[in-house]
Amino acid sequence: MAATASNLRELHEMHQRAKALRDRLGSGPRTLATRQTALAAKQAALIDARKALQDAKARLKNKEVQLQGQQAKVDDLNVKLNAVKKNEEYKAIQNQIAHDKLSMGKVEDEILETMTSIEGQIAAIAILESEAKAFEVEVATMKAQIDSQAGAQKTQLDELDRGIAAAEGIIPDDERERYRRTVKQRGADALAEVDGNACSGCYVSVTSQMVNELINGGGLTFCKTCGRILYLSEDSLAASGRGRN
Repeated sequence: MAATASNLRELHEMHQRAKALRDRLGSGPRTLATRQTALAAKQAALIDARKALQDAKARLKNKEVQLQGQQAKVDDLNVKLNAVKKNEEYKAIQNQIAHDKLSMGKVEDEILETMTSIEGQIAAIAILESEAKAFEVEVATMKAQIDSQAGAQKTQLDELDRGIAAAEGIIPDDERERYRRTVKQRGADALAEVDGNACSGCYVSVTSQMVNELINGGGLTFCKTCGRILYLSEDSLAASGRGRN
């Protein structure tokens, strides 16, 4: 079978469809990996938020214990105050009680501030939990879709690869190695249509001799600028008077 414009065009289209399938097979897992990374970040943020809440509750407990200790100290001082007989000692105890109550007031303010902070943290964690759960469902759904589509796409790709291998029978034996090198280098862009006497791959004009070679068909014609395998567009072929080649 000769390497005509028609079968080279068909071969090019098959390479392009195979590339599109490979791109889809590759893009799905890449997108999923990105979403899984984002999910891991959300889950890590949730873990950090829960740890911060635990730390805040521990600080609150310590402040409450501190306040209880200060209150017990003030209670003891009040007992001593009632038993003291000397005026100077009485005043000293009163001053200590006033100082301790001032300290207690500061601790109470800190407790109130911590409790308010804890309430905000609990609300924020509830939002993070909701977002992480929804995101987890989204990622699981995406993975299921990708997995379900991958089988059919791989089957289609296998069929296309077999079709490409069969279609490559048009490549002359003496040009097969160069064809393979070109496909390895450029993939689906290894072939290019010539329309308006220009290579559609690099947009550089081709010579009249090359156009005549393409019209006559039989062997492969490579673009002298980009190295792509050329074939005539249907319009250019019709204009040449040779119809579908």
